[in-house]
Amino acid sequence: MERKYLKDLINWKNDDDRKPLLVLGARQVGKSYLIEELFAKKFYADNYLRIDCSDDPEFVKYVHANDSLNNVLDYINIHYDFEPAKDKLLIIDEVQECLPLLKMMKHFCEKRRDIPLIVTGSLVRIKIKRQTSKKGGFADKNFLFPVGKINELIIYPLTFDEFLFNYKNNTYKYLYDCYRNKKIIPTDIHNEILNIFYEYLFVGGMPEVVATYIKNKDDIVSSCKKIVNKLKEIYNDYLSDMELYQASPESIIRSRLIFNNIYSQLNKENKNFKCSQISSNLKNRDLISPIGWLTTAKIVNKSYLLKEKVTTPLVESEDSLYRLYLSDMGLFTYQGGLNAKNFILDKTNAFSGIYFENYISTELVARDIKLFYWKGKRDSELEFIIDLDSKIIPIDVKKGRGALNSLNEFRYHNKKELAIKVSKNQYGYNKDEQILTIPFYYLAFMLNDIKENNELEFSID
Repeated sequence: MERKYLKDLINWKNDDDRKPLLVLGARQVGKSYLIEELFAKKFYADNYLRIDCSDDPEFVKYVHANDSLNNVLDYINIHYDFEPAKDKLLIIDEVQECLPLLKMMKHFCEKRRDIPLIVTGSLVRIKIKRQTSKKGGFADKNFLFPVGKINELIIYPLTFDEFLFNYKNNTYKYLYDCYRNKKIIPTDIHNEILNIFYEYLFVGGMPEVVATYIKNKDDIVSSCKKIVNKLKEIYNDYLSDMELYQASPESIIRSRLIFNNIYSQLNKENKNFKCSQISSNLKNRDLISPIGWLTTAKIVNKSYLLKEKVTTPLVESEDSLYRLYLSDMGLFTYQGGLNAKNFILDKTNAFSGIYFENYISTELVARDIKLFYWKGKRDSELEFIIDLDSKIIPIDVKKGRGALNSLNEFRYHNKKELAIKVSKNQYGYNKDEQILTIPFYYLAFMLNDIKENNELEFSID
């Protein structure tokens, strides 16, 4: 399975001024597969070594007892018969199980930058925070993250364009060409690609789940059942992970309550997350730590409220109102209880509006775009607001056509500029209203342009 992050690793490899690379991301998003199978085996052949700290207690024990760079390099040379050098890649997996190695990345940068070093972790920042704060924890209370001494790459689940590239590559090439030329796709093909998009909403972007779906795509019934089982496994693994590095048993329970209630909180008229709806005994302050755990672990995404007049740069507010989304569409669909039978019988109507909203949140976050939403007076709201070259761009999410009441209210308080409507409708631009309509399947390509060029070009063919 191909991942777009391979390009980032190649650029890192060829950078004359590269630093040790720290690759972060939630569990099971494919970090190890990307680094070893797609990158190391292709670009370093037999000249690489992967050490898994979660499966190599002797190595971890040695590093804790001998935390100097030279000692660790000597140990690797002797114990693994591998001498790190400029043409040999060293991979250290699950570094949260051996934090001295993270600190050592600073010394790699200053003394042995010639050695290509990639370090991965899932809960690194959480482990640091917990171990440096608890009594009897990490010995070095002044442990500092090696800021400025490392390159950093965050891995997310497959976005829709990645899913399509691996699932139906010819369709990907066709769609990408149509997007580049801003073409309106013929209706029958438009509907067929929308069906593929609905499949992505059901499957999500976890590599193992996607691979299972692709492998069994000729038997849709069997495939969907296997997908549900895979998602259940990952979902339960995430719940189990919440026992790791939390401050108290109460925080663990609250993290699970929050995680389990994201779909139901969005599936109500007022989609703001309310602690009173998961427990009458909880206050907003009780959720600060567990939400911090969930967002730091990158399994939950938080969207911040903006009101009436919006100014740049967009700033996270101290307001108690916010929304939470799951980081993977498959997990969201699983939590929502959409069963395989309903999906197979009627893809078009299987998903309510909040599925599309959660989808857009995952696509934005995967491009490092922070989440903000807007509320005006009465019931006016826009699901997402982005800052594009100091221009405030509202994104309105519609399953179908829908009214423009909220956009009109937004423009009453803000300058009338481009607005984006994402829906199942065809691509189009209303020049008078300055509204760009993007079909769901074009969104990933549009956001790639925004991330890479910080601009958006559009026209109608």
